[in-house]
Amino acid sequence: MYLTNKIRHLSAIFLVTLIIVVWGIISSPLVGQSKAKLEGKVLNINKEAIPQAEVQLKHEDSGQMFYFKSNKEGEFSSPSLPAGNYNLTVEKEGYKSYTGELKLSPNIIQEIKVTLVNERADEQKREDEAIAYFKKGTELSRENKLEEAIQAFQEAVELKEDFFEAYVNLGAFLFQQQKDDEAEKVLLKALELRPEESRPKEILADINFEKAKILIQENKMDEALERLKQSYNFRADHAYVNFLLGYLYHDKEMKEEAIKHFEAFLQLAPNAPQVKDVKKLLESIKKTG
Repeated sequence: MYLTNKIRHLSAIFLVTLIIVVWGIISSPLVGQSKAKLEGKVLNINKEAIPQAEVQLKHEDSGQMFYFKSNKEGEFSSPSLPAGNYNLTVEKEGYKSYTGELKLSPNIIQEIKVTLVNERADEQKREDEAIAYFKKGTELSRENKLEEAIQAFQEAVELKEDFFEAYVNLGAFLFQQQKDDEAEKVLLKALELRPEESRPKEILADINFEKAKILIQENKMDEALERLKQSYNFRADHAYVNFLLGYLYHDKEMKEEAIKHFEAFLQLAPNAPQVKDVKKLLESIKKTG
């Protein structure tokens, strides 16, 4: 058909919680008692004391709970405890908490050191790694190694889920590799992060435009129209989206819509090779109106 022939001439232009538990046994017996005792220190990764860290012990057999806090030197000392197996939790606001197991032996003071990692340090490491993958993906794309670049950008968004720029680049290169469905999903995520940004909208408009052209060639005009409408919603100034919308609305005898989009096409692409034909058709539509 005429529209199908027109289509043929359009080119598609941070750290896991670092817990260092050092076990040591102090030889001081708890004389005359079948009791145990736990002492220790809570530190950050720079070996600095963490005061007011909450230490919690749960005796596995009895379910008894014991609570105490570290002092300004990061040190803590439990009361006398029943010997046995315990679940240990160490928490401090702003740090990743630690949970683990330990066994306290009768008549022994047992000592541990717990190193907690600041939550921000964990986030910072992941962000640094994401940026490194982003830079790698950019370099690979410049070398035209698009599949490797795509993998690098995927690593970046997995490490940093709000990495807008990585989503946009990933979507763009997926689109270049004709992975339209994957590209569309990624770019919609980018748009969710920054609804006001134009770049993902532009690529989404192109994706829907290319899908519409394929549907027109398959004579699936209603589906093509829906894709073009989506494209237009993302980018109303896409000249050839308006061009195809004009023809599809003309075929459906929707004159006002056809005129609107043909006139937009003429304004957006005044030097396009299709201008002459569009002007003639537009004149004819208006005369019959």
